[in-house]
Amino acid sequence: MGKRSWERIVYTVMLVVVVYGTAVAALLAITIIRSELQIWGGREAVAALSRPANPAHLQTYVRNVFGDPLPYAVVHVAGRVGQADNSGLIELFDLHPGRYNMTVFAGGYHPLTLDVTLEPGYNSPILKYDTGLWPEYFLVDFHIYYSEDQRLMGICGFANGSSEPVYIRHARLLSPQGEVITDFLHDHDGFSYYANLSTKIKVVEEPQKALLWPPQTWQPGEFPPIPGIFHFGLYTLEVHFGSEEEHQLGQYQIVQITDHLDYELTGNPHSTPGY
Repeated sequence: MGKRSWERIVYTVMLVVVVYGTAVAALLAITIIRSELQIWGGREAVAALSRPANPAHLQTYVRNVFGDPLPYAVVHVAGRVGQADNSGLIELFDLHPGRYNMTVFAGGYHPLTLDVTLEPGYNSPILKYDTGLWPEYFLVDFHIYYSEDQRLMGICGFANGSSEPVYIRHARLLSPQGEVITDFLHDHDGFSYYANLSTKIKVVEEPQKALLWPPQTWQPGEFPPIPGIFHFGLYTLEVHFGSEEEHQLGQYQIVQITDHLDYELTGNPHSTPGY
């Protein structure tokens, strides 16, 4: 067989592979698009393209159970999909009024589905606290302030969104230089403080003292005022926590949450302008 014959065979095989690959890719793309349309309510989206005579507008903030905003969360409602901005604000205009299931997605959180009724005009369903998003596993809430009478004040809360209990061993406040200022659990009888906030939260003594935080439980708290002179900067809350097995072994996971020291006490650290 001559050289030209081999070249024709190779060319034909390559052409078949390219055509087959293109056909498979096109079929895969069509399948994915159809699936996405079904997931996101594509059948409803066709009707949503026409502007209703008396449209409903959705304008609200997406927040977690503590009331903290969730930037870039995704909302699906009334056949439309929208994404929140960096402050958690979501806006969808020209929706058809009616009753819908509204689903909210955010990284690291369980999807949330709410039954909402959209009426003509602006609608602002509340998406925080009891109607906020739950973490997939463990979440720490931390905000810090400095009062006029030279006292360090703040908020320290925990949320367990998993199906298993979490054991919290330490909650250490670190200065901008990384030095330990205090441990809210060990230095201020924080174990008893949190246990008294909810009958579900327990204190265990063995094999080491820790808070037993039940599944699907969230609880905000305030740490006791700490007198002294504290300078502006980035403060860190370092929390040691783990599963029951990790607690028995004394091997805990560590999460660090940072916050800038705020010299203006707003009374509500979870407030957002315009909300």
